[in-house]
Amino acid sequence: MLPKFYQNCFQNVLTPAQYKMLEILIMLLQFHKTVTIEKLATVFPQPIKFESRRRSIQRFLLLPELSIQYIWFPLLKRWVKNSRQSQEKQLIFAIDRTQWRGENVFVISLIEQKRAIPVYWLLLTKRGCSNLGEQKKLIRPL
Repeated sequence: MLPKFYQNCFQNVLTPAQYKMLEILIMLLQFHKTVTIEKLATVFPQPIKFESRRRSIQRFLLLPELSIQYIWFPLLKRWVKNSRQSQEKQLIFAIDRTQWRGENVFVISLIEQKRAIPVYWLLLTKRGCSNLGEQKKLIRPL
């Protein structure tokens, strides 16, 4: 279902019960191809009321362990390390800002084989371009 290094990363951060919940949610997402909490709660295999399943999924998705720093950065670090071992090359990052559904999204992406892979992003509270402080805030975690 998940590559081994994904499994290791998740198991290092999550408790066994949380990891099982993640596995079930991934399986349901792949099978039912839906991302709404209500639809996932409807098909979630837990013998409790619908509203309890919905709240359980919501609480799980709000876990601090599922943050970018704990989950995404270790996966990205491992992926970049494997990629660089196979071929010695420079890493190229691009910074971009876009308006998406009323949100001002400021993103830094890794360019890999003519594709931009989002690495880190910020939601700006204003309209328009970013300033130097916001650019530093975006780059610093990297």
